[in-house]
Amino acid sequence: MKKWTKCLISFWLWIAVILVSFMMIVVSIVASTVPQIAVAIFAAVIFGLSIAVPIINPGIFAKQISSATGV
Repeated sequence: MKKWTKCLISFWLWIAVILVSFMMIVVSIVASTVPQIAVAIFAAVIFGLSIAVPIINPGIFAKQISSATGV
């Protein structure tokens, strides 16, 4: 994959992790009894999305060296 494709995919995966986490918080606050299977599915989705980011774009956590600044 190209660099920009990896960046876009990893960006949207992080957005998905944030949205699913927020939805889990809202559901747990609003619903009086949340089924255990729903919590397990939400947790698996969050875990899968957060693991997928460094697999798809392993350089996302690497230190970027800018050629413009000469550093």
